[in-house]
Amino acid sequence: MSVSYQDALAYYRIDGAHPGGFALTKKILENEKITRHSKVLDAGCGTGQTSSYLAKTFSCDVFAIDKHPQMIKAAKERFKEENLAVKSFKGALEKLPFSKDSFDYIIAESSTAFSTMSKALAEYCRVLKPSGVLLNIDMTAEQKLNSDEKKELMKFYKMKDILTEEQWIKAIKSAGFKTVEVLNSSSILQELEEHPVEEQDYADPVKPKNFDPKMDDVIQTHHRLLISYREQLGYRVYKAKKMDFLSYPE
Repeated sequence: MSVSYQDALAYYRIDGAHPGGFALTKKILENEKITRHSKVLDAGCGTGQTSSYLAKTFSCDVFAIDKHPQMIKAAKERFKEENLAVKSFKGALEKLPFSKDSFDYIIAESSTAFSTMSKALAEYCRVLKPSGVLLNIDMTAEQKLNSDEKKELMKFYKMKDILTEEQWIKAIKSAGFKTVEVLNSSSILQELEEHPVEEQDYADPVKPKNFDPKMDDVIQTHHRLLISYREQLGYRVYKAKKMDFLSYPE
């Protein structure tokens, strides 16, 4: 049985694997108007790090969903250990088990890109309230990749496509969102220059107690791809709204 990148993240229960890391998550959320009355969906919650932070920091009503059984298991264990009333679900982003106009915010961190993006984005739009906001942090191609480059990356990450910023904005608007802005952007190269990583960190990682050679190979391949594509790949934080309130004065 082949091991996927998501399998490896789940196996080692890696937190904050998305571009920009947990520091970026906190920065983005702290600039939003999230209150204890807000209803927030963590779409592709992974091990539940962001859901936990939302519940503890804002005391808001948090829902967490992930399709990977080990990820959602780890998230549920976290919520139980931290005594948090986060509602967790195993399910796909392309078919969210929520009624329309349910959420004030959706945060999706390196999860939409691993889905059938058009369907997931349409679902986000459906379940957000008219005044709702999507915060989507995802891998973005700094330039159009050639067919061989795309094939290598899509095969390893099991992605259906890798979008440029322009393509992401078009896809988000096509899903029904009225406005899209880029809050933050960076290439992998810029990230490495700002936060240098020693070569040995990739070549000789510290082996955890539950070390598995197959899982470790996947993580190491991921690191090698990031280095190899450091100029072609990066991330963006896309903030999308269902309504353009500039067009609807109070």
